[in-house]
Amino acid sequence: MSKNSQTPWTANPSEAKLVLTEKAASIFQEACLAEGNLLEVSFLRVGANPGGCSGYRYELGWNSPEDVQETDLKFVSKGVNLVVDKTCLSEILGSVEIDYTDANMVEQGFVFKQLRDGSQCGCGESFTPVKDL
Repeated sequence: MSKNSQTPWTANPSEAKLVLTEKAASIFQEACLAEGNLLEVSFLRVGANPGGCSGYRYELGWNSPEDVQETDLKFVSKGVNLVVDKTCLSEILGSVEIDYTDANMVEQGFVFKQLRDGSQCGCGESFTPVKDL
């Protein structure tokens, strides 16, 4: 797939995957609208950086088609284009569900759930990379 292609695709279901809940998708869609970004050419980038009590912390960002690299995988979940570096997905993240909580004023924002056992810290802010399990 070329770098500037705007046709999203889903990776093989047997591989690690990214999934948004309806709430998370709605929040990203609303943010795109508020910023004047077209949803069709907006990507929610999912990643991770070293940190936290378990080794890595989640990272989210907005990308345009020009930001998508040859080393990225693209997914579509609940109408939202997602992008993640292949190595980050396969060696660090693994399969992840992304939700959004607004339960109270202090604890609101995107939350992540590892779709495998024993890899996420108790507070849910960091996780052990797949390669270390």
